[in-house]
Amino acid sequence: MRFKTTILLILLLTISTELFAQKADPPKPDAVKLPAVAEILAKYVKAIGGREANEKIKTRKMTGTVELAPLGVKGTFESFTAVEARSFTKMNLAGIGEFTEVFDGKASWSSNPIQGSREKSGVELTQAKLTGNFYREINLDKLFQKMELKGLEKVGDKDAYVIVATAEGAPPETWYFDTISGLLLRSDTTVISPEGINPSKTYYDEMRAFDGALIPVKTRTLLGAVEINMTVTDVKNGVPIDDAIFTKPKQ
Repeated sequence: MRFKTTILLILLLTISTELFAQKADPPKPDAVKLPAVAEILAKYVKAIGGREANEKIKTRKMTGTVELAPLGVKGTFESFTAVEARSFTKMNLAGIGEFTEVFDGKASWSSNPIQGSREKSGVELTQAKLTGNFYREINLDKLFQKMELKGLEKVGDKDAYVIVATAEGAPPETWYFDTISGLLLRSDTTVISPEGINPSKTYYDEMRAFDGALIPVKTRTLLGAVEINMTVTDVKNGVPIDDAIFTKPKQ
């Protein structure tokens, strides 16, 4: 559903003081008969290549570019993800420095030139577990205990089914699934960080298949007055990954 935009969201909260919280009105239920949540999720799994194609992949390496458009900041990122919910993301932003976020399946920590190194806990850690799950997209029904179909809403010129999903210990997420293709068009989340609680909206502008599994290669994330544009330039599935990359450095 997303490829580690959380590090960017937290970054913006630390380097920008001119962010404005947004709260959209909840979508209104449509009068027409709507499918069950299970049907929408099943169509989504099929649209991104199916369960079998996704489960064949055990590791993934991605590289790409990032631009914080209103701030004039550009950079690159590299991420390694693996089964058992392990993830490592390193980002270099011109004129700012290197930002690293890691989740080893149980613990999560970050390091950057603004905050230094710190370990996550509470709701922040819960969110890291949800976003770091390697098979998140095909297991949404297992990760989120409560789901409610709110109705239909437009995302651009497309009709989308709107689902509000809640996992224990984390703020609700809102997902917008294309009624025709079944793909995810947008997701709304609440970013929890030391800087506060901030709503964000992510749009999945382009999807591409790699080894039979579709992943987003172009996304736009709106966080207050800031727009984050991420573009994946290379994807390699099944690459060897040294487990040491997921190990927390000794202080």
